[in-house]
Amino acid sequence: MRSLLLYRILSYALLIVAGFLALMLLAALPAALANPVLLLFVFLMACVIIYSYSSWRFLNQAIDKHQYCKPRLRDLIKVNSYFALGIGLLFVLQGISLIADPHLSEEAANQAMANIPAEANFTKEDVLKLLRFMERFFLIYGFVLVTHIFLTWSMLRQHRDAFELPKDPE
Repeated sequence: MRSLLLYRILSYALLIVAGFLALMLLAALPAALANPVLLLFVFLMACVIIYSYSSWRFLNQAIDKHQYCKPRLRDLIKVNSYFALGIGLLFVLQGISLIADPHLSEEAANQAMANIPAEANFTKEDVLKLLRFMERFFLIYGFVLVTHIFLTWSMLRQHRDAFELPKDPE
């Protein structure tokens, strides 16, 4: 029961972040079409968004309402969870390495300051605070995403009957 409550909380948290990621994805799509290297980033973010939505839909239909779900939903969850797991692990490893070595954040802040126009009125401390916030946010998001994926795999095994056609009552 506790794992279901945790799963529910994490599902809604992921859904909120997926909404923001979807907006960011729409903004990045024109740039990705102009620069094919960005298409990989767009693909991976789309996988995280699709995973977040499809796992929330599994929670609502299969677990809460005990309704039949098409096997396509299970397949969507499984396939996109593998890519989302890679992104989540990448966020965790990147966050840990940046927190462990603050010099890397200083270098990134220096590079960002070189690219920011002078009229933007950003100080190095402002950029450094923003980078540190983003480090911690993506570290936490990575932990939440990885935890949610393992819980989803467990819930898929537990509720596998939701993907079977209901039997005739004859």
